Amino acid sequence: MTDKTVSDKIHLSVEPVLRELVPGFLENRRRDLERMREALHAGDLAVIRDVGQNIRCFSRVYGFDELTALGEEIRCAADECSTLRIVHLQGQLADYLSRVEVAD
Repeated sequence: MTDKTVSDKIHLSVEPVLRELVPGFLENRRRDLERMREALHAGDLAVIRDVGQNIRCFSRVYGFDELTALGEEIRCAADECSTLRIVHLQGQLADYLSRVEVAD
């Protein structure tokens, strides 16, 4: 898989065997983002850590390198109880998810 930024869209090339699964994968990451927002509001850093871990692991399987790294940063920020960093990373995750497109 390759990350290519064209204008402000992120175009990804995905292995054909995974192409059908990617829309569901991305929808699950959007749900993760909402879970993070709710958990941050509730002060539940354990949930945020778990979300970061899930993003990291699943993104690695699908070959989403940038999301893999972002998931690791989220996990680490939760471990460090860095809510300001988590808020910043939520913004990065939301931005990425709004711009990512899978190339045919």
